[in-house]
Amino acid sequence: MKMFFVIFWILTFNAFALEVDEKLTVRIIRTSESRKTVMVNRGVEDGLAEGDHAKFVVTAGIAGRGVAVKVSPTRSVWSIYRLVNADLIVNDAVMTIKISPPVKITQDETKNLVQEDTPSNTSEDPKELGIPLHEGADDLGKNSMDETSELSAMRSEVSQIIPEKNLELFTILNISSLSAKTSPDSGGDSYTNSQSYHHIGLGGELYSQKEREWYSAWSLVTSLNLMRLNNQSYNGSSSTNDITEVSLGTNWHFSKLPSLTLDFIPYLHFSFHLGTAKSSYSEGSENSPIDDLSGSGSTRGFSVGFGYKFFTHHGYGARVLLDYYTRSESYDEDDQTNVYTKTVSGPRLMVGLGYRF
Repeated sequence: MKMFFVIFWILTFNAFALEVDEKLTVRIIRTSESRKTVMVNRGVEDGLAEGDHAKFVVTAGIAGRGVAVKVSPTRSVWSIYRLVNADLIVNDAVMTIKISPPVKITQDETKNLVQEDTPSNTSEDPKELGIPLHEGADDLGKNSMDETSELSAMRSEVSQIIPEKNLELFTILNISSLSAKTSPDSGGDSYTNSQSYHHIGLGGELYSQKEREWYSAWSLVTSLNLMRLNNQSYNGSSSTNDITEVSLGTNWHFSKLPSLTLDFIPYLHFSFHLGTAKSSYSEGSENSPIDDLSGSGSTRGFSVGFGYKFFTHHGYGARVLLDYYTRSESYDEDDQTNVYTKTVSGPRLMVGLGYRF
């Protein structure tokens, strides 16, 4: 158990973050003609996040300074707002980015402290400029798109995360709807009843928008669950149990960020449950000396489990959860001063659909 908490602590506080002055080697995958928009081969998995500011540095000096405007797991698009040496920013160039504090950006060129550089060489072949190539480069063609369409294309290419959609509404569904009929061979009356299980839930989940924070892998989840179990025995007696439960818990996305799209995201689940219970019993015989019985009370419990989520770019999602569930039902005192406590526990498999906005 102690080792588990140590591992948990290490994983939690080393999640997805680059601090100011940290460096990262990148390869430029694509550039715009003005060199003011670039795509690099590093993203969320390397600790980058939207809004990061960085200096682009090569052996010859600083090439420029930019801000990340779109980040995916393995790619990021940067807007270069200070061009120092535009000729160094070309396809396949390998350079170092150094995370820097944010700076105020102005569109008024008269207020710029440094005059921006412009490309003096229209060639984008880094070999001609003496810039080292990443192994296996020379596989990208020249860029003929204008700045606006290029930025749009680059943003679209890395639109694989949706951190801005940090609130999700989802449903829970587990239904078995059957009927039962009992007929004795003595020719007596037959008995029919429902033999089914219904679990319908509506929930909400809150994710973090700040993906560089240690808590970004966690989310808060709550749900309202309605459960009904009907059963009929061989002699016609039947029982009905109705449970209304409110759940509050958390999900830990331990290996992938919960904002990823078009990918299966594993997660661990833990939640507490509180609610009400009503249970009734019918003998199943018109001549029975036992009247129908019923009782009501309160419930409490918890569940732990493992599941997967899947989201589209537009926020539509699906989930599956396998958990171990336990519930204690405490019933009020009946007419004969009996107080009953019922315990329910075991594995559950649930599916649901959701939408993030």
